[in-house]
Parts: sequence; C-alpha cells; structure tokens
Amino acid sequence: MKKVPHIIFVDDELNWVYTVKEIGNILGFNITITTDPREVPRLLANGEYDLLITDIRMPEKSGFELIRKVRRKYKNLPIIIVTGFDTDKLHRQAKALNVQKVMIKPFRISDLENIIARFLNIKIPD
Repeated sequence: MKKVPHIIFVDDELNWVYTVKEIGNILGFNITITTDPREVPRLLANGEYDLLITDIRMPEKSGFELIRKVRRKYKNLPIIIVTGFDTDKLHRQAKALNVQKVMIKPFRISDLENIIARFLNIKIPD
C-alpha cells in the first residue's frame, strides 16, 4: 500500500489554514493544520511528516524561530515558507536555515499544489 504524504501547515490566518487543508483533501494527502507554531514540535514528535509549510509573521512565535527549533531535530524535513513579506533578508535567512522554497502571498492555489506535489514526488490528479 502506498504511503499517504503527511504535511504540517502553520499559519495564523484561518482562511489560509482551511484552504490548504482542502487542497490536501482534494489531492489525497493528510494535512495537519495549526494556527499556533508552538504546537509544531509536539506534532512532529508524535507523527511522521513529509513536509512543513509555515508562515513567518505570527503572534505567538515567528516562523524563523520555529524553523530553527525544527532544524535542530529534523535536519532533512523539507520546509516551505509562505509569507506576505518579500525581502532580501527573508530569503537570506531562509537559505541559511535550508528552507527549500519561499512562496510570497498572494499566490495561486495551483502554484502551491504544484510545489507540494514536487516536494512530495506525487502526481496531481486531473
């Protein structure tokens, strides 16, 4: 039986969280959603995940703080940043933390679908 890909998506904007959850349902993979980045280490410790997608600017903890913490234990976990703030500093920090992709909001849902499919090595259904 083929393993179903499992993603953690963290963003403080509920509309994004539920949109990405729906993408997962359509594409046939599991997405664990949270609006609180402080939950992510616990989620990672209790499950097997293939990808982390995170916002950067969140009230409880910055996405970069989260990524640094995740990288200490999960060095090879692919990470995608989704953010509304496109700066050179952001890209430098992302590169330093071995983030695989930075996506600037707003973007087309199909772009996110394609990026997820590429990182998880899956085919998007027609």
